[in-house]
Amino acid sequence: MSKIDDLISQIEDIWESPGFRTRRTRMESDYGLYRMNPYDAGNGYQSYTSNAPKILADKIMSYLSNAQMSVRVPLSSEVDDRTPGTLKEKFVIGALNLADERMQRYGQPSVREQLAFYVTLRGWYAGRAMLNKHEDGSTYVDITPFDPLHICYEMDDQGIVWLAHKTKRSPAAIKRSFNVDVEPLIEGETSSGVTVWDYYSRTENAILISGSDDQKKFGKPLTKHNVRDTNGNPCAPVFLGAVGPAPWIQDDVSGDDTARDYGESIFSANRTLYDDYNFAMSAYKTLVRRAVRRPYKIVSPDGTTTLDTDPWQDGSEVPLPAGTDIRLMEEITMPLDTGAFVGLVSGELQRGGLSNVSYGELPFAISGFAAKILQEGSAHQIEPRVKGLTACYKQVSEIISMQYETGGYDPVSVRGRHNDIASYFNQEIKPADLEGAGAIDIKLGVRMPQDEPQLITMAQMMREGTKPLAPDEWIWENVLQINDVDQFRNSISAQQAQVTEPKALLLTLIEGLMQTGEQEKALIYVDLLRKTLKQDQQEETAQDLQFQQLLNSIGMTPPQPGQGAAPPPQAPNPNPGSTGRSPMDVSGGIMSSQMQGFQRTGNPQQAPPGTPGGPGPRVNPLNPTGGI
Repeated sequence: MSKIDDLISQIEDIWESPGFRTRRTRMESDYGLYRMNPYDAGNGYQSYTSNAPKILADKIMSYLSNAQMSVRVPLSSEVDDRTPGTLKEKFVIGALNLADERMQRYGQPSVREQLAFYVTLRGWYAGRAMLNKHEDGSTYVDITPFDPLHICYEMDDQGIVWLAHKTKRSPAAIKRSFNVDVEPLIEGETSSGVTVWDYYSRTENAILISGSDDQKKFGKPLTKHNVRDTNGNPCAPVFLGAVGPAPWIQDDVSGDDTARDYGESIFSANRTLYDDYNFAMSAYKTLVRRAVRRPYKIVSPDGTTTLDTDPWQDGSEVPLPAGTDIRLMEEITMPLDTGAFVGLVSGELQRGGLSNVSYGELPFAISGFAAKILQEGSAHQIEPRVKGLTACYKQVSEIISMQYETGGYDPVSVRGRHNDIASYFNQEIKPADLEGAGAIDIKLGVRMPQDEPQLITMAQMMREGTKPLAPDEWIWENVLQINDVDQFRNSISAQQAQVTEPKALLLTLIEGLMQTGEQEKALIYVDLLRKTLKQDQQEETAQDLQFQQLLNSIGMTPPQPGQGAAPPPQAPNPNPGSTGRSPMDVSGGIMSSQMQGFQRTGNPQQAPPGTPGGPGPRVNPLNPTGGI
């Protein structure tokens, strides 16, 4: 047996195993619920198909797609320098952004949106995570989710031995992609799909084309890769996982793997209830239809009279022979307990999915506390998928990082931000920059809109008084669910500095206006800052004089320079231009270097450029060597 025959045979044996067949059957059935495949109530019924499965899945996918992600490299006690960890965080964030951009160029949803779809509807996630090179040698990020319906794999105690992803392609598409000629499986049908396996092992990758017996070919030959795990062992550049806490168990009778219970979809609790609900609603729909066009009977002397005209047509006149009459049949009504039954099923659907509160629906007013309790009842459906998606991103991040750290790739330019409050970054990161950074820690937080007021109130209560219940950092991370605590702390400190120190606020305003190109507006605050600094110096000088006078009045000698006290402050220079410094540098170096040389332009006829008090050259404080 040839190598390709051996590989394809190995894959197909796993593909046709009972466990994988059971899983695929379940996934196909669940997708039918999501697609709202029409429900058939049977002959004589007006069939009804509920949209509840699709609405439930779309809501869960929305929560997952919009969950806030935190990417952190925890700083160990043995490492003082956080720079490698910060660079690794930026690399991972930037790599994920580059992967999303790549998907968008293909007209596909983002990586997050695709993974949210799979963990919701399939109960599994899978895909490849690779760093590849363009023809010019530049590096690009390839993170491609696989549909778990179309994968098979083999595992051992070390994890994934190999994984294969199945697609169907036409002979023409195979020719374009791999320059391989294959015949259609059905003669004359040029679009007939041919099976293509994307195969990954711990050491190799290949594209396997599985047509008829004489049509098995390599689309891409077995190619070595150098992907390793965090322990340095060879590993396949793929990620795989199941959603939910259920372990892999075996049937006590047959011993077969119960794959149907491993990695469940969002419909696991409600799968059988949808048919009951659809049947009950179909019965209601049928009765409503019959109420509009109720059955009738014709009473005639000989019992053979029929109608040539539809009696239900608007404006119709039905001629009847003598002794003939039309009588409506007795109206059929639903049993009295039918409404209660529908209510019970609806309640079961809520408990197995999301409560009506999640959709903004309430039949009556309830308190905020009651709404919170109802909302928390839905966590059992959201949390397993959040954990699954978190585990997926952790796998992806480590696989990508480990490949990059091998050093066999050109530097990558990445961009993004840690979170909504972090500043935007755009920089080049080299493989050597990640050396010794440590492991990635990823968190995904799903927060409901109604959670915000309660969390803020709880945070305030925990830090009130002289003895708070917890440190601020713990409150920020665990109560307010702030992802980047360091950045959050820095932002608060900067805000406090602006509030408590007017000069800091003025400087922030100036720098902000300069960055947006509004130099003329910035000049207004420059003048105000200049006056504020001069006033502070004058007040400080006056206070020093009063202090000296006080000491003299009690017979004490003020400390002299060199005796451990600071020398008396110098009075402001009435002619700042004579010092050689910029006329704006009234603080003796207090102002940032960005502002050096920046001054308001005046009338050039009043004084030549460079003259004290004259206009001077216009200089961009953010680029002192260039022009505005």
